Amino acid sequence: MRFHNSRSIPSGFTIKACTVRKRQNDWYVSVRIEDKSVPEYSPKALGNNPKVIGCDLGLTKLVHLSDGYQIENPRFSTNKKAKRTLKIRQRRVSRKTKGSKNRKKAAIKVSRFHQKIGDKRQAYQWKTANKIVSRSIDAIALEDLNISGMMRRCKVKSDEKTGRFLKNGQSRKKGLNRAISDAGWGDLGLKIEYLAAKQGKIVIKVNPKHSSQECRNCGHIDQENRDEEKFICVECGYHEHADIGAAKTIRDRALRMVRGPGRETWC
Repeated sequence: MRFHNSRSIPSGFTIKACTVRKRQNDWYVSVRIEDKSVPEYSPKALGNNPKVIGCDLGLTKLVHLSDGYQIENPRFSTNKKAKRTLKIRQRRVSRKTKGSKNRKKAAIKVSRFHQKIGDKRQAYQWKTANKIVSRSIDAIALEDLNISGMMRRCKVKSDEKTGRFLKNGQSRKKGLNRAISDAGWGDLGLKIEYLAAKQGKIVIKVNPKHSSQECRNCGHIDQENRDEEKFICVECGYHEHADIGAAKTIRDRALRMVRGPGRETWC
């Protein structure tokens, strides 16, 4: 069949696999090629004083870096305009007769809108990953998040006497799950790992437990230390931006993993 050769295969490469996909607007062909003469990327060895940057993923801002830099979260599918457009187009589908051609046409418009949002998110994530990896650093510390566990449904609660279901907070958590899905933390992490490997840099996965509740001055951990984006330690009074402080804590934990326990950390 005829196809548009958008990217020609360079000479010297061997075709290993070919995948044909149908997306909302057309068919696409992905070709996997290999050239054994190209050397593999090997990470650089970390010295005694490696430059590590910590990344704290969020929803208000997409990424908070330990050097104070913050990357915006565009909210491609959860912003006001996108939600209104999606609501109108889904309503048009529901009003059409089932099985009709007009209903299929309306459904195609909905799917194309979802594809447009996905393409925007992918492009923005590549730019974000490139901003982080292109810095003059040796390693990148990322949160080792259990995203599927964070988006899991709340446990069902029921009254023992009547057997009726009680409120379990799922209606509120549904909005949080949509925001997490829209942010695409998992895909962003994979892109950072890919670009870091190409530049010979190391990605360190760190346990983020209590990273935003731990005081960087006295080490006191308390849920009351954090008030949205503000961090004020109830023990010693130390204060800073909560998410940037969490990024610094993630960076320090990565440094401990590299250097070993008992070594000094950065301020």
